[in-house]
Amino acid sequence: MQRQGMPSGTGRYTASQEEAPLSQSHPSPWKRHLTTTGALLLLGASTPALAASGFTAVTASGNDGNPPSATVDGNLTTRWSSDGVGQWLRGDLGSVKSLSAVDIAWHRGDERTNTFVIATSTDGSTWSTAVSRTSSGTTANFERYSFSARNARYVRVTVNGNSVNTWASIAEWAAITSAATPTAGKDRFGVTQLYPSKSGGEAWTLADNALTDSRFDPQNPITRNSDGSWKMKDSQVRMSVFTSTGYDDRKIPTYDRDVLASRGYMQAANDWKNIEMTGFVKVNAASDVKDNFAWYARGGKHNNDHSGCEGSSYKAGLHYDGRARWEKETWHVSYEQTPYVTATSALKGRWVGFKAVMRNVTVSGQPAVKLELYVNENADKVTWKKAYDYTDAGKWGGDAGHCGGAVAGMPITWGGPIAVFRWDNATDVDFKWLSVREIQP
Repeated sequence: MQRQGMPSGTGRYTASQEEAPLSQSHPSPWKRHLTTTGALLLLGASTPALAASGFTAVTASGNDGNPPSATVDGNLTTRWSSDGVGQWLRGDLGSVKSLSAVDIAWHRGDERTNTFVIATSTDGSTWSTAVSRTSSGTTANFERYSFSARNARYVRVTVNGNSVNTWASIAEWAAITSAATPTAGKDRFGVTQLYPSKSGGEAWTLADNALTDSRFDPQNPITRNSDGSWKMKDSQVRMSVFTSTGYDDRKIPTYDRDVLASRGYMQAANDWKNIEMTGFVKVNAASDVKDNFAWYARGGKHNNDHSGCEGSSYKAGLHYDGRARWEKETWHVSYEQTPYVTATSALKGRWVGFKAVMRNVTVSGQPAVKLELYVNENADKVTWKKAYDYTDAGKWGGDAGHCGGAVAGMPITWGGPIAVFRWDNATDVDFKWLSVREIQP
């Protein structure tokens, strides 16, 4: 195994020297405090190390026998190490939080500098750079790398070698967080968000490489366009987006409508429920201009299994001829529709943004669901026009009794593990800037 070396002019490490721990002049237990130079020290242990780091779990691109768990054990004499430019260490905060800094104690950080990038993500698929720099090379204790506060669940530090060799070695690291800040600003594509995000809520955006996104299942082949958008050539499209929990119908204990309404979810507490769902599309060819795009959620798989009771949803429909309406699928297949309105002109040949918002409200003291449909006609990401506003207060058709509901027209107030971007009878469609985000109800 290749061993890490020392800077020129200071001799060379033998294998035993490289494996040796830092000297005892570097304190090891976990409790931290700021020094006058801004670096952080580890002093008397009083809390579990992993919890003190802010991470619930850590993983890495690889290791040489020094595992990633060593970076959250509260001990500066242990480390994670992996050889090669681009090796990374990733931490999970457990939920989305407001992250403003990352503290890193570099192994042999007082003997060499490390070139690195810190990136963050809310979903583990789409990453945004927070810091790109070089460590000081003057301390083996904590150095703080601060940046503008941002919502994040995952933190990744990618090490692109050090001033001596290509090894990545980190003794300890920790996240500086607070409660996530709800915002109705812009997503990572620059698209205006209409509602504030729920603190710690689920969020997903289309990955730069959609083909490697484990939470996105287009179900049909897609290809990348030269402008960065994606192309789908299929006449029946169901592109699924899963929560961070994933999808497993074995974890859905019941489809009884009254039970689901009572507990608020189908598979897990973080099911897609109060959401803002966004996509930009361009119809290049359609065999039926009266058909439509449909963004839908609040259920799971739409098939005949379980008497079709997993297939509940609200569907925001934007037709290729510019009409719009909402549909309520109480179970698969039991539909009710609202009347059509004209939302925009015909869609063929131009980019159009389309948002579906569904959120629980109260009407006359009873649970109800507010449904809103928006279009961005010039695809500038900013100018959103509300094209439809409807409230399901429990009197809108339905056949909930088929799945155990006491009231036939009861609103679909629970969440589901899958949100879907759907269209039919359009044989060539470009799409981009897809997102699903949990909002304040």
